[in-house]
Amino acid sequence: MIRTRFAPSPTGLLHIGGARTALFNWLFAKKNRGQFILRIEDTDQERSRHEYAEMLNEDLTWLGLCSDENPWSGGSYGPYTQSQRFEYYEHYLKILKEKGAIYPCFCTPEQLAEDRRQQLEKSKPPRYEGRCRFLSTEEIGEKIAKGERPCWRFAVPESGFFVLSDLIHGDISFDYAEIGDFVVQRSDNWPTYLFTAALDDALMHITHVIRGDEHIKNAVLQILIQKALGLPSPFFGHVPMIVSMDRQKLSKRTGADAIREFREKGYLPEALIAYLSTLSWAPDSSVNLLDKEEIIMAFSLERIASSSPVHDETHLDHWQSQALRARGPQWLLEEFIKLDSSITAKILAMNLRFLHLLLEDISGACLTVLEVLESSKWLFDSPDLSEVKENLSPEWKPEIIEILRQTQEWEPAILDKTLRSWQKGKKLKGKEFFHPLRLLLSGEEKGPAIPLEMAALGRSETLRRLERA
Repeated sequence: MIRTRFAPSPTGLLHIGGARTALFNWLFAKKNRGQFILRIEDTDQERSRHEYAEMLNEDLTWLGLCSDENPWSGGSYGPYTQSQRFEYYEHYLKILKEKGAIYPCFCTPEQLAEDRRQQLEKSKPPRYEGRCRFLSTEEIGEKIAKGERPCWRFAVPESGFFVLSDLIHGDISFDYAEIGDFVVQRSDNWPTYLFTAALDDALMHITHVIRGDEHIKNAVLQILIQKALGLPSPFFGHVPMIVSMDRQKLSKRTGADAIREFREKGYLPEALIAYLSTLSWAPDSSVNLLDKEEIIMAFSLERIASSSPVHDETHLDHWQSQALRARGPQWLLEEFIKLDSSITAKILAMNLRFLHLLLEDISGACLTVLEVLESSKWLFDSPDLSEVKENLSPEWKPEIIEILRQTQEWEPAILDKTLRSWQKGKKLKGKEFFHPLRLLLSGEEKGPAIPLEMAALGRSETLRRLERA
């Protein structure tokens, strides 16, 4: 069975890049009738927070990316929080030590920094030079007796090449001589991300890992760990990292937008899913990206682009606008009532057919429910006209009120014909007739067609508003 995973560090809120990673893993699992696992990688004890893990799960659930196994619902391969898996890590680190696959390293940060500086000066890729790799048992014992606390490094083959078969990039060759021995256990005894992720993927039977291409080299190191332990390795697919409008890498530390912030602004989950799905993936134009089932059916790693996608909120706003319109006017009314229950009776007193048409018109220029409600507040409360400088009692007002009172059918088309016929008959310019009429009805300078506003308000409310000034 296909098993994918999303394994965030709980050091901040879920951001755009992480959400896309979760989405692609979720889509790949669902497309192949597999399972999607949420694992919390909190080996960074200084920065990890339990509340961030909770919020990550909440935001994924809000997006509809529900996991089959996670720290809260459990599963067959738990625990799913790395800080609770220390006994596993100790056990397998011991095996690596017994096999001689890892060795203690006593190099100081100053020594390593100097090595790095000299390598860069010579235009060489920075790597550990293996200073402690061949220490004798006696030398190791002497250093430990002096109180030196080593980290442990994985002994990478000294020569040869490793070919990573990436599901997106194809075969990528790595020269062992340029990799360097890497740390799997820090001097405080905590295992590193490279080791814990490699071990957990194997023990949790993860079959596919889809993540950002900044982790390509990490895949090589993690496979080396798994091979040394005789454990299976997943398939890897690395997607191009998302960049900002100025082509900088997005990340939690550089202020990438958090999903929770979009939630609080009123964005809809399906809008974010549609937008995220277009960051690197190029679906067929016939796919309705607001329909998650259609996205699942269409998703494939073969259509992942090789270039970095740009995070552009204007594109997100496009999908938000589409999602808001797709929810429909009745949903908007229900949301209005959740926000302000006092308008319930006023809504029920209106002609719902025309009210729906009016809200469809208004929502086309809005992004969120609150914006629609703000733009349509005049529907539920008479506008305050105290500061309007324009004459709101033109000499023609009593006559048009009487004409409207006698209008038999209170329909937008009939009202439009009636108003225009009367305006032309009186030889009034459009602005001198319709502008004060709109102000009397809504208090707004512009908006939907006036006949539609009248139809939604109803005859009695329309006449009341025209008569009050």
